[in-house]
Formats: sequence, C-alpha cells, structure tokens
Amino acid sequence: MCQHTTTNRFQLVLLPGLGADYRQWEPQNLAFPGLMVPPWIPPLRGDTLPTYAARLAETVPRHKPLILGGSSFGGMLACEMARHIRPKAVILIGSCRSINSLNRGVLVLRPILRWIPCWGIRITKPLAPFAVQTFRNLTPEFRRLCASMFWEADPVWMRWAIGAILRWQPTPLADTPVFHIHGQRDRMIRASTVTPDCLIPDGGHLINLSHVVQVNDFIRKVLASAEKLPRPVAEGPI
Repeated sequence: MCQHTTTNRFQLVLLPGLGADYRQWEPQNLAFPGLMVPPWIPPLRGDTLPTYAARLAETVPRHKPLILGGSSFGGMLACEMARHIRPKAVILIGSCRSINSLNRGVLVLRPILRWIPCWGIRITKPLAPFAVQTFRNLTPEFRRLCASMFWEADPVWMRWAIGAILRWQPTPLADTPVFHIHGQRDRMIRASTVTPDCLIPDGGHLINLSHVVQVNDFIRKVLASAEKLPRPVAEGPI
C-alpha cells in the first residue's frame, strides 16, 4: 500500500539503454504502476545529445512532479533532459555523467566508432543471440529479450546515438539531485570511474534485469525521499 501511494505522488519516467526499448523496464513496470517509458523519436540532422534531449523532453507529460531516470545511454540522456523538465530527482541505473567512464576499448576506438555506417550495425544483428550469452547473470528469458530488442532496433537511430554519446559534452545538472546505482562488474561503464550511492557487488551492466529486487528497492527509496527534495529551477520551458 505504501509503495503504491508513494509512486502515485510522482510520475516515474525511465529511459532504456542503447539498442533497447520499453521492454527493458518490464520488471520495473510490474513494481511501479504508471511507469512511463517515452518512445524514441527520430533524430534530426545535426542533433547532439543535448538537442535530442530537449526535443524528447517535450513528449513527457508533466501533470505530476517527475522522477526521471535511465539505464546506460538512457541515464546520460536523462541528465540532459533534467534541464528542461524539472524532475525532483534523476536516477542513474548502470549509467554515468561522462564518457570518460566508458570502457577503455570504446574510448580507444572512439575515432572509428563515431563514423560507423548503418550497414556496420545491421551486420551485427545476427550475432545478438550469441552476444547475450555473455550476460551470465541474466535469466534465459531476459537474454532472449535483449537479443530481440537489439534485433528490432533501428540501425539509423543507433548510428546516431553511438555518435552522440562519443561526442557528448555533459551539461552540469546544477541543483538537481542525482541518485546512482551501479554494478561493480559492469564492463561497459567502469565502476571505478563512477561514484554510485549503491554498488551491487556481482552486478553487470543490465542490473535492472539481473538484480530486480535491489534496483526496485533503490527506486522506492528515491521515491520515498523525493517528498523532502526541493524542486530545482529549470533552464528550459515548463
């Protein structure tokens, strides 16, 4: 009863990671009635992470105070959207505030990855069922889900998103509180380069799927504490 009452005071908005969609949040959708996962919008020519975030923010209803969060790429985007929609708090779930936290291999290959063609993404899609087998702490059901989401992801959108991440120059969050939960064994965003409020010792990159109880409890704590948080002043329109 308390969980539902607390959730109903706020609009919880969560953004999925790169190559994922609303299905990534199935375990959270069951726990938090009214959870909103905005669908991706097509990027415009010249869109950066901040400009895309500003346009995506326009699609989010603001009938209630917001708690905005995201996984991986979605968390980065949430940080940029926070300037425009005045959330009570931002929740990072296996995400970061700077590309310097990304895997060293990604950073080394940045000059190449930022120009990857769409066909380069398309040819990797058949490998998805094999790649997800490396997610050892996911159930077979969630591995199939990850493979399905990647297979169905738009290569044009993914090409833009990869480039936007690698060119990202973060905007300071000013007075918006940020709550961060992370997996200690995250190979994509290194735990040693972030300062989470909660660290899951055996957690990998997709902790919202592999450690549902811990992530949902963390979200509940943020929701419970949000009543005491002041509403930040946004730079963008209300």
